[in-house]
This record gives sequence, structure tokens and C-alpha cells, in this order.
Amino acid sequence: MAGKFPPLRNLRKTTVFAIVVFLCFFVHRFVVFFIDDDVRFAENTEVEQSPATSVVCRHIVNGTPFGADSVFEENTRLYVFSTVTNSARFQEDTLVHIWFMGIDTIFVEPCTLTGDVCSSMLASDMVELGEWSVDLVAGRKLLASKQFRVVTPSR
Repeated sequence: MAGKFPPLRNLRKTTVFAIVVFLCFFVHRFVVFFIDDDVRFAENTEVEQSPATSVVCRHIVNGTPFGADSVFEENTRLYVFSTVTNSARFQEDTLVHIWFMGIDTIFVEPCTLTGDVCSSMLASDMVELGEWSVDLVAGRKLLASKQFRVVTPSR
């Protein structure tokens, strides 16, 4: 049996070093697996998933958006309905909806904040054909943005 295996003195130092590192890593993984059983992934409560979500719609009925879409007809009164998480930290006068047509600012309106809901309206005579977006801004921080398109009425 001594003749089947080469003597250890023929192994190179780097090979022995690589084997030792691999075995240490292997032992380390077993130790971590058996000791660290109670890992909690939801400990970081400071991370805010999304500060707000917005919906562009035709009406707000009983505090909920109605007729939400991404394509609207020209000369239609539009509303933006935003749900703000942690709304207590925002003052009512700091929340603003900014309406854009392309890159041009069309209308800036302070938000009407009711609980965690913020809404504003764009008059029908201001709604023109084109690519639109509306941003919910608190001070200099963008909380939500929604893009939509206005097309000619289909008759």
C-alpha cells in the first residue's frame, strides 16, 4: 500500500496551501450553518420601500381613483391621486404636484393632503395633445412620478 500513493514531500507548497484554505472554508461554512440559525431578514425597518405611489385618473370618487389609465382624451379634466407613506413627516404646504407636457412645466399645484392621500386636479382647458407626466415633490425630493399620454378624442 505504501507504493500506491506518492510521498507527501513531492507536493508543492502552493498545493498544500490551497488544500488548507479550502478545508478552512469548508469548516467555516459548516460552523456558520449550524450556529447562525436565527437569521432575521426583516430587521432593517429604516429602509423605506417607496415613499409614494401616484395614479392619474378622470375622477376621485369616495376617496379612491376612478378611470385610472395611461391614455386620456384631449379636453378631459384629470386628477392625480397619490398615496404617501409616512405622510406625518411632510407638511401640507411642502407637497406639490407638478404637471409637465414634454419638458415644459404646465401647472404647479400644492397637494390637498387628507391622511395618507394627496390629490390635485388639472382643468380640462389645459389638457392638450402630447406626452405628459406629473411629479409629486416634497421640497426638493421627488416622491413619485407618473407618465401618461393625451390623444385626440375618438368619435
